[in-house]
Amino acid sequence: VKGRVGMSAARVQRMYKAVSVRASARSAGFIVTLDGKPVLTPARKELTLPNRPLAWAIASEWDAQGRRLQPYTMPMMKLATTAVDQVPDIRGTMCESMVRCLYTDAACMRTDEEELASREASHFDGLLQWLAEDLGLKLASTQSLILEQPVASVVRAGELLDASDDWEIAALDSLTSACKSFVLALAVLHGHLDANAACKAARVAEQYQIDEWGEVEAGHDLDEADLRLRVASASAFLKLLRLRLD
Repeated sequence: VKGRVGMSAARVQRMYKAVSVRASARSAGFIVTLDGKPVLTPARKELTLPNRPLAWAIASEWDAQGRRLQPYTMPMMKLATTAVDQVPDIRGTMCESMVRCLYTDAACMRTDEEELASREASHFDGLLQWLAEDLGLKLASTQSLILEQPVASVVRAGELLDASDDWEIAALDSLTSACKSFVLALAVLHGHLDANAACKAARVAEQYQIDEWGEVEAGHDLDEADLRLRVASASAFLKLLRLRLD
């Protein structure tokens, strides 16, 4: 659409000066503008955000860009465009993938090595108890290679996802992928864990290996940085969704 700016349209060089936010004239919500032109998603849809705080957070990502755009420095823009472009079409597939994660979830697959098992228990035992008591999701854990979850728990996990809107699904999917744990994703969604605690739990096995054998430079450190970026941005995204300051 002529006169608008899409994420892919300005992939290399910054072609705008002023970044702002205004109420959408087309629907309820707020849009980010670049020199007065609405930002579009990769699918060429007008990116309409549910509230002003989230819109300004995404606007700040655009405003922070230098002479060349770096999409990887815009994680909340990516989450928002996922919610708008992808979730409505493949929500079922995304939810099925998250539920399947319960059979390999980092919170449920435990080691039989004594020291690491103790660390895993300190991170995950209380988390599984909270999940059962507060969300009604009772999960099994195992030290074997095969993990079976109760059918009722799989059904309950689906119900929790059904109760989440498309914006939350986008964040949950990103968190589950980053942490290799749907359990940790739910804990962040419901405010039971902050981003830092979720990252520590997700890295418990890796940190144990580092403590035992040392850190691989440009390996472990980059993995941790990527994890922290993805978890922190998704956590902030979810917190901003709950704000109603418009």
